[in-house]
Amino acid sequence: MWFYRRILRVKWTDKRTNESVLKELKTKRTLLNLINVRKLKCIGHALRNHRTSLMKTVCEGRLDGRRRKGRPPMSLLTNLTTACGLSLHQIVQKSQDRAGWQQRVRSSIATANTASGDADR
Repeated sequence: MWFYRRILRVKWTDKRTNESVLKELKTKRTLLNLINVRKLKCIGHALRNHRTSLMKTVCEGRLDGRRRKGRPPMSLLTNLTTACGLSLHQIVQKSQDRAGWQQRVRSSIATANTASGDADR
């Protein structure tokens, strides 16, 4: 968004929404969709790996202790569950079937593009 604002020469003091900048440039947000797709592909690969359970332990593990004050940071697991609309247990089960998981990733892309109004790409 910073780069788009620089192209349009929008000052940082101007009260313009990101949506108005995107509309003026006639573009959509595609970077977030690409990041979510890569996360889903990576987690599917990590959970299917039978040689070592380290990646699976890292993805599914929890740490003991107290969290810091303030807003909790977004975790990878939270991002994944919101991106594909499944619980962690369902993600682990469905990622074991490689073809099914690839189809699930493609369908999550399609729903994200439809929700953002980007179905024609």
